[in-house]
Amino acid sequence: MDVSSSGLRVLQQIAESGSFTAAAARLGYTQSAVSRQAASLEREAGASPGSSGARTAHGSPPPG
Repeated sequence: MDVSSSGLRVLQQIAESGSFTAAAARLGYTQSAVSRQAASLEREAGASPGSSGARTAHGSPPPG
């Protein structure tokens, strides 16, 4: 998997802010650009589509 640094920044902001809209605002991107980046990362990682919520983002719980 070859993830770009911009993709990681987007992912970090989604995780920290809890929503795609807030992440977009923090990054100065549109919400649709953040959504597309997240979808691209999900495909690269093999995550199932729709693993994030419709209005909020949910990280996976830690193993254990």
